[in-house]
Amino acid sequence: MSDPLPVPTAANGGIFRSPHIAAFLAIFFIGINFVIVRALYEQYPPSVLSLWRWGGAAVLLLCFTWRGVIAEWPMIRRNFWIYALMAFLMPVSGALVSFVAMEWTVAVNGAIIQSLIPALVILIAWMVRLERIGGRQAVGIILALIGVFGIVAQADWRILASFDFNFGDLILLGSAFALAGYTVMYKCIDEKPAPAVFLTVLCGLGGIFHLPFLFYELAIGIPMPFNLETSLAILYVAVFPSLIAILLFNYGIDRLGPGRAAAYHYFLAPVTAAAAFLFIGEKLLWYHGVGTILIFAGVFLASGTRRLN
Repeated sequence: MSDPLPVPTAANGGIFRSPHIAAFLAIFFIGINFVIVRALYEQYPPSVLSLWRWGGAAVLLLCFTWRGVIAEWPMIRRNFWIYALMAFLMPVSGALVSFVAMEWTVAVNGAIIQSLIPALVILIAWMVRLERIGGRQAVGIILALIGVFGIVAQADWRILASFDFNFGDLILLGSAFALAGYTVMYKCIDEKPAPAVFLTVLCGLGGIFHLPFLFYELAIGIPMPFNLETSLAILYVAVFPSLIAILLFNYGIDRLGPGRAAAYHYFLAPVTAAAAFLFIGEKLLWYHGVGTILIFAGVFLASGTRRLN
């Protein structure tokens, strides 16, 4: 059965025929997502906003993909636990964790730390023998890690010595590892349903995994107001950083490979920083700039990996 959603292909002649454009737009939508979550964290629970992101996307997708889900159910059932692990890595360990981190840190830190993902993808791909790492790549990964830890420590050696890091930044670092693991795993799995069907399964499982957090928020009586601002935010997170961004990014992984697709995280920091400055008044400090340069230089050096035959 053909895919019921207009999935990007190289032959359809649309703007998304380029995997490079697709990967960039995916990162752009995710960057704006950081700013929205940071702007609303005092008004609306980030964990519930993340539930809207994945559960809402699943409901929207099912309107178009339910026939495809039924047709490809045997494949989904065979690989259920693999897809469940991927849903845990992306919607929960990657996305939900980064949403929660916005309660303790700023949107700019979230974007810069996730700029480490390309280097982590290369490291994980090497660990599973998908790519080779030479001396240049090893230096690049170390340089990128130094940049991240410089930002997390706010360039203060006393913070490094005492391990008194910002809790939100540490959460973001764990989130980056999870997203890098998802990127490599997506490329490695042997059986994948049509892209829109796979995304439906990923979002649906992600929404289910979020339910305990919703029940907790309801039990402790956290307010969840619905006004124009929160409603627009819910609409955005349910459509752009989940449904559209992941569809585009998975297409980029398929066409470019995990390492080259992940390199588009280069753009996450400038996109988020510009949006955070314009809309919520965040400031860039000098160690953000130095750390970003180190991360970009490190990822540039690390990007020269070669596939194993």
